[in-house]
Amino acid sequence: MTSHRSALPDLPSRRTVLAAGAAGAAVAGLTALGSTPAQADTGRRPVGAAGSRVGTGASLYSVVEAYSTWHHRTGTGDEAAALRWLEGELRGLGAVTGRWHYDYPHYEWQAQVRVGNVSVPTVPLYYEGVGRVRDRADFIRPVRTSKDGSDPAVLAAVAEAAQAGAKVAVLPTTSTTASYPAYDGLVAYNSDPDAAKTGVPTLLVPGQVADLIQRHGADVDFSARTRPARTYCLTGWFGTRRPVSDPIVVTTPLSGWFTCAAERGTGLALALALAVELSREHPVFFLGNTGHELNNYGVRAYLADEFDLRPRAVFHLGSALAAAAPGPDGRFALAPRGAASNPAFAAVPGLADDLATARFSQAAKFPGEGAVWNQILGPSVPLLSLAGNFREFHSPDDLPHITTSPEVLEQAYTAVRAAAHDLIRAT
Repeated sequence: MTSHRSALPDLPSRRTVLAAGAAGAAVAGLTALGSTPAQADTGRRPVGAAGSRVGTGASLYSVVEAYSTWHHRTGTGDEAAALRWLEGELRGLGAVTGRWHYDYPHYEWQAQVRVGNVSVPTVPLYYEGVGRVRDRADFIRPVRTSKDGSDPAVLAAVAEAAQAGAKVAVLPTTSTTASYPAYDGLVAYNSDPDAAKTGVPTLLVPGQVADLIQRHGADVDFSARTRPARTYCLTGWFGTRRPVSDPIVVTTPLSGWFTCAAERGTGLALALALAVELSREHPVFFLGNTGHELNNYGVRAYLADEFDLRPRAVFHLGSALAAAAPGPDGRFALAPRGAASNPAFAAVPGLADDLATARFSQAAKFPGEGAVWNQILGPSVPLLSLAGNFREFHSPDDLPHITTSPEVLEQAYTAVRAAAHDLIRAT
């Protein structure tokens, strides 16, 4: 990833647009943002994937269901299909869309882990090893994790494997959270392509097979390579047919490891509804970022190489915004999540109370991609960043009927919409 700017420029923002006359502004600006988009029908009533009005539980849930049709790993065929679907959704909501391409190192892999004659689910720790290994695993270490992303316990085990001179590491992982029982199914972990690696191919398997693997060992057939590739972030302008210099920005990550229903889908559903809502009063720029599971690669590339707007406000709607679990009565209840803002909560009347209605509480730091935005924008730009975690995070079990519901989606959206208006009024 290259970076040509580390801060917002002193010149007027969206310079390629503002340098042009009104007649040419749309063409210049949209070309700068990516491929020239189709013109949207701004008179069309905003609807969700199932035809319901935007912001209702049914409409929000239909977005999550449609989005979770695919796995969302950056640079894959599934991701390409999901992005095409989302582009259609944006246009159906009245947005003028674009694509912003960036280069990144793509990790291609195939892997099988067998215990006796039984294959167990596996996913590699990306970029940690390349080449071909077809052998008995010579390093097996059960790992109990407590963080998403680049988990310290996972990285410590890999470092131990390297120190032991292992040819291949197999890590049965069990994921824990503060609010829910441990999850011992298959979990994937984010990995930064630019961070130093040990060179030891590392395969993650479910924690539930830890005892079995330790008793009987594991046979591994693994191959991987890293190659240069190109993908894109997806953009959309709401409430205007040409870019403006000071939009409200609504941004959300799009990529992840599996179907990502509550992890990514709920944030996307809320982001689409919020973009439509806020564009009734001010132009909105929507930015959907790929490369999230690669340590926020897409948004880091976009903000470093392309972003030159001066936002009226930025709303980062991150992971698990309507992640939920059924209670004793079978009804879904929202998981606790975190929020951070500029200006701080105390300076924004109503913000804490409105977010609390959907179990958002003040976080010690900006979560997820919100930290990237905060670093680039600084404290002067109004910013609200929301993200969370839940039991099935980064797992194949993050499916709509397991991890969210129309009712909790509407509850979360009502809180986020109110909080967004709180921040705009206060600034």
